[in-house]
Amino acid sequence: MKRLARPYSRLAARFLWWKGLLSLRVIGPLLLLGLWGGLARGQGGETIRDALHGFSLFLPPGYSVNVRDYGLVVGDLEAFLLVRGMPLKVPREAVALLVQEAQAMARGRPALFFKTVPGGLLLAAQGLVYPYRLAPSLALRAFQDPFFAGLTYEAAHLLLRGDRQVLAVSIFLPTDASATVRGRAFQVLRSLEFLPVNARVAYGVQRVYDPLLGMEAFALKVPQGYAFRGVLVPTGDGPSVRQLAFTLDGPGVLQRKDVLFLVASGLQTGLGGNASTIFGWNGQKSILPGFLCPTTPEEVAQLLVQLWSQERGQEWQVAKLEPSPAATNRIARRLEELRAAEEAQMDSYLMQMPRGGQWVRARWDHTLEARSGGLSRQAYFRGDVLASQQADWVAASGLCQVRLEVLVREGTPSALAQSLPVFNGVMLGIRAHPEWPWLEALRARRASEEETRRVLEMVRQGEEFNAWMRRSWTNLLSDQTYVRDPSTGEVFKVYKESFRTGTFWRDPVFGGLVGAVERGSRLEEALRQGGWRQLEQSLSGLPNTWGR
Repeated sequence: MKRLARPYSRLAARFLWWKGLLSLRVIGPLLLLGLWGGLARGQGGETIRDALHGFSLFLPPGYSVNVRDYGLVVGDLEAFLLVRGMPLKVPREAVALLVQEAQAMARGRPALFFKTVPGGLLLAAQGLVYPYRLAPSLALRAFQDPFFAGLTYEAAHLLLRGDRQVLAVSIFLPTDASATVRGRAFQVLRSLEFLPVNARVAYGVQRVYDPLLGMEAFALKVPQGYAFRGVLVPTGDGPSVRQLAFTLDGPGVLQRKDVLFLVASGLQTGLGGNASTIFGWNGQKSILPGFLCPTTPEEVAQLLVQLWSQERGQEWQVAKLEPSPAATNRIARRLEELRAAEEAQMDSYLMQMPRGGQWVRARWDHTLEARSGGLSRQAYFRGDVLASQQADWVAASGLCQVRLEVLVREGTPSALAQSLPVFNGVMLGIRAHPEWPWLEALRARRASEEETRRVLEMVRQGEEFNAWMRRSWTNLLSDQTYVRDPSTGEVFKVYKESFRTGTFWRDPVFGGLVGAVERGSRLEEALRQGGWRQLEQSLSGLPNTWGR
């Protein structure tokens, strides 16, 4: 702690005003250290209230909030805000954990600066790497990308002593962050509030069990007065990774997460055509006539409202459709470049496939609002489509695969507005078992490998059958066949009229052949008594086709 007297960094100076803001808000036990949570995105900049975890904050466009095991994480993949509770110690003792964290994130020895403030302690660290731990959903290719390796970060931590815990508020920013990036991060920080007890909603924890792996897959925080049903469903036809689908029913409101997929195929010739679509919806699969392949957000919206109309027997109309706000900073742009490069490589492989045709790829991340009478449905859908079209002078064909996840909220506009803090808490309170995602990925991969082996075996058997048919008909039409000496394994191709059923014999001494010997004749008996060997016959000469 000898460095307390050192001048702290410019970043640390900007955090001095935290003491007045946060010291007033450390009331009671922190409820922010919840289970792993789902994404809640700022729709053009909005205030998010979570009645289960007990906080409220403003999210600028592109920002998201997550409740994780280690605290509340807010950011846009470039700037991060982390709020967490630490064991109740004096700030000078609690700072040791943050020093260890900085040393683990540094490219060498980090530059550390300390400053005591009224009611707590301020710590700044410089020379850090990108905080990968705060972005667990980051694509794996980013961990090997030189762009991310070249980023340098700095962090500032404010530790304030509460009644039961030490509140640690941390901000991570690139060293060269612009004033706009810093301003947005501080805007989020200034908006953070802990809700009073009377604004919070009590909840219980319910778990979703995986019968295939024999373990817990997900745990969710379900508010009192709400009914929850959850199940693991496939995300595609055939072996695929499963995902959680659930329904949460409350007083006059509903929140549901749907998992859908479409696999369409079609063939068109001059004499007509045929097309069908395999449709999966929350684990229920059916075959529909026609080629159903939405490629635009508008087509996806129409598909959803048609499904809702059939589901409820009442007409739903699209009232609003717009893309979800996404981060546009340099981190997001780099991730988009990496994704585009990966898709371009995949497209090049697809084009090299026999009869590859023309491939179409699209992704969606949109918000949808539909109305039916006095009811409203707010939906957030995300998915992708991969389709192929092959033109040919004989026949044209098409293939299409669509994957879609939809979060739906239903109720009257007033009921939805009142239940929104509860719905936010449920989504942020979803936690996957730490071992389940990779065990499920391993199960899906093994199932896919087994399916591949079965398909290859069917192809091999089909090729053998085709070879057998081709050889057999060729020899039959040309009055030829194969014969084999069972003693030596030698194979000969001999002349035999197709309508003949006689046998072939071989001289045991000189190896001469005699054919077309009538079965049961005196000649056949004489050859057998003379030691001649009867030969096996096969039209194709393939294994397992020989007979006498």
